[in-house]
Amino acid sequence: MAPTPLLLRFDRFELDEANARLTRDGKALAIAPKAFNVLCALARQPGQLMSKDALLDAVWGHQHVSESVLKTIISELRDVLGDDPKAPRYIETASRRGYRFIGVSQAAPPAPAAPAEPPPRMTGRQDVLAVLRERWQQALAGKRQVVWITGDAGVGKTTLIRNLLAEVGAASCSLGQCVEQFGAAEPYMPVLEALTTLCQRDPDLPKQLRTAAPTWLLQLPQFCSESERTALRSQLAGTNQDRMMRELRECLDTYTQARPLLLITEDLHWSDPGTLQLMNYLARSSAPARMLWLASFRLTEVIAGDHPLSALRHELRLQNRVTEIPLETFSEAEVSAYFGDRFPGVAFTEDFLRTLHAHTDGLPLFVANVVDELESQGGLGTASAIKSLAVPESLAGVIEKQLVRLPRELRAMLEAAAACGIEMRAQTVADALQIDAAAVSAEFDALAARGQWLDAAAVTRLADGSFDARYGFRHALYRQVLYQRLGAVKRAQLHARIAQSMEASRKLGILVPPAELALHYESSHDLLAALRHSVDAIDVALKRFAPTEALSLSAHALEIAPKIPESPERLEYELRMCGDRGVAASQLLGVGSPEAREAFQRAQDISMRLPPAPARASEQGGLGWIHFSRGEYEEAGRIAHRLESLADARGDLVLRMVASNLGGFVAAHLGDLERATPLLERGVRCCLELGPRLLEATFIVDPEVSMRANLSLPLSHLGHIAQAKAQIAQAMARARIIEQPMATMWALWWAAALAWRLGDVAQVENIGERLQATVASHSLAQGEGPGLWLRGWALARRGKPDEGHAMILRGHERHARLGMHSGQVSVLGYATEALVIGRRWREAQRQFEDARVLAQRIGERIYLPDLLVLQGRIAQGLGDLAAARAAMRASADEAHAQSAYTLERAALEALCALEGASKDDQARLEAIKASAPEGFDVA
Repeated sequence: MAPTPLLLRFDRFELDEANARLTRDGKALAIAPKAFNVLCALARQPGQLMSKDALLDAVWGHQHVSESVLKTIISELRDVLGDDPKAPRYIETASRRGYRFIGVSQAAPPAPAAPAEPPPRMTGRQDVLAVLRERWQQALAGKRQVVWITGDAGVGKTTLIRNLLAEVGAASCSLGQCVEQFGAAEPYMPVLEALTTLCQRDPDLPKQLRTAAPTWLLQLPQFCSESERTALRSQLAGTNQDRMMRELRECLDTYTQARPLLLITEDLHWSDPGTLQLMNYLARSSAPARMLWLASFRLTEVIAGDHPLSALRHELRLQNRVTEIPLETFSEAEVSAYFGDRFPGVAFTEDFLRTLHAHTDGLPLFVANVVDELESQGGLGTASAIKSLAVPESLAGVIEKQLVRLPRELRAMLEAAAACGIEMRAQTVADALQIDAAAVSAEFDALAARGQWLDAAAVTRLADGSFDARYGFRHALYRQVLYQRLGAVKRAQLHARIAQSMEASRKLGILVPPAELALHYESSHDLLAALRHSVDAIDVALKRFAPTEALSLSAHALEIAPKIPESPERLEYELRMCGDRGVAASQLLGVGSPEAREAFQRAQDISMRLPPAPARASEQGGLGWIHFSRGEYEEAGRIAHRLESLADARGDLVLRMVASNLGGFVAAHLGDLERATPLLERGVRCCLELGPRLLEATFIVDPEVSMRANLSLPLSHLGHIAQAKAQIAQAMARARIIEQPMATMWALWWAAALAWRLGDVAQVENIGERLQATVASHSLAQGEGPGLWLRGWALARRGKPDEGHAMILRGHERHARLGMHSGQVSVLGYATEALVIGRRWREAQRQFEDARVLAQRIGERIYLPDLLVLQGRIAQGLGDLAAARAAMRASADEAHAQSAYTLERAALEALCALEGASKDDQARLEAIKASAPEGFDVA
């Protein structure tokens, strides 16, 4: 049977196979028949690799056609689409294998917009609705608004929101739903849901995100290709949550200039910390934006549960940055008005209305359900009817009675839907019950049409051409009562089938949050699968720059793991989880925090119980750099040695590169320059041999940039100044080419360090400012300290030692808060030098002691010659020339032991400038000048 002709829309294009027509913005494009057929063949399998042979068979059949013809056709097709093969948006090349269609496609032409759903009946609340209208008008005028509607479950928050939505119009609105989960919720889930809706509605928004908010585009894989995501991950390495929030605020500020936005988030009491932080950030912004963020939550749950929203609520209310609208239960008069609205022209006794109000406490949802119950049994009208019908004393009881009267098959469908969550797909419910999905859709459509239990469906077209219907419970209480009806065994069975159905859905391109899958597997008692998806969820949180959620998710995973029998598979997941937990703790609490240390130590213990593997070795490399940054050089060196052994055993070039970089930089900081230099040089050769493959791997800092910058340190100490400058120049050039902010930061950092070594104040100042600009632009916390201390040193050299000293210490403290101690001996040396310039000798002596103690504690020798020169200058300032000469000689001896020509020469020049220097000192200086390696023949 011939396949159904394609009718697809992607970006601004429409592909109509039946009419052999490709249009852009409605205008037909000239395209050759074979090129059109190739496009159809690729678009029929979106996102999937189609081999060259498969394409040739699909388009040319049994004709003998060479691959070069296909290559020409692909080139023609790209010309028609305006697609760049180096940064493809529609057709991606898999080198020597084939091609894949990566354009985001959807059914085309789009179905006409459904008529707006009438708002639900609302009694009273007109004063509250008037406040919402006023806030919306303020938003339209460009004054950003944040509004909260609070109240207990069933008080009418959703009804009020839907009435406002009906007035504003769906075109200006986007909704996001917070969902109850174990532990931390998926980071930014309601915000990403709202952004997805906006992007589907407005094809210009993904383009704006690409330019103004790439951190958010990375979280929306359906709107960017895999190659684009790979490039973004490289460019955004090292980015933190601050940048993510700033980007979205700036993007929405620009976006809402053309169109106002009503962003709705329901059930904020189930929100993740990231969404709350974003709300806080936007609420505090004074920049104009035509936007109202309207959220609802149950206030009692926020207060009683020590929810993070409680502190946020206190701060924003105190500063008048939020409008909070508490909804109260109905008064007796409002209960009467409800009956007037629902049963116009029918009189009810005052006694009946008063009894009903007392029975329900005026809770609107309870009132509505009790009236449904009474009406179904003919008991409306008298107070005695309420008592005689024995209406349950709770809303849950009323809901339970209504459920009992439903047909058994429909009740089973709703119970399975409740196991899915507050929202569900018809296919998932069908899979859970092992029945036909069409039957589920028919029943759920009928319920939604009657306004019972469920909301109207949202329909989307899947990659295979089928349609997917989603539903949601009209109220969380309905879901809660249904779920509680389930027995333990039935509940576990449903969760198991739901999890399997969701796994299958992923193959159709449906986005299923791993945290949701983990929840279902855990509820079905499949703990190994739950751990696997928990690890994926932690990884997602880190990729969304949300370390708080990653830490919380990993804490729950730590509880799951010990309950699973030990196996290599469990240990693999546990190793990944501990590594990610260590990264999250380092970002949030600092590299030196107990949480980070414990997580990395556990990861190391687990790795020793598993057989060697390159993937684990790469994780070990990351662990090695953590030890290095904390100044734990011995442990970092041991890891580098293990990686070296594994690289030798496997002949693995990537591992050898990682081992060379880590081992070489550790050796440099330990003062073993003659070992460090060849290791780092070998690492650079590995990078060059890997070539383009290097960009396919994931590194926080590009290895070639890192290694060349790192290599400049031992080279400059050994006296190879020209070579050190050349390595820095090549590092800077590569950082510009690959456009990775972390790589740029690293290259600038060590370029400034080299300029400092050469005493070039203007260059240090210039690079320090560029470094600080890069750090601020990309929110790179690791670079904040260096930007400060480099500029502080330049300030001190410019004659402002007090200001410079204060700035250097701020940078040092900023770095220390992250738990990073490597290289900090030199920073305390900068601070000492600033005090020496200011002739504050006693303070300089104390600062020197701090630096010396740190050097001894972490075993860092590379900066000892510099420190000892400073000690000599302090002694000279205090009038103790003998001590000064001794310190200078000690500096020269230490530098000589390290083969650090540059430092030995500097120490001897300082020594010979002192009164009382000996002839032997002078002869030693002349001898070292005569052995200059390079670059010392100019100032």
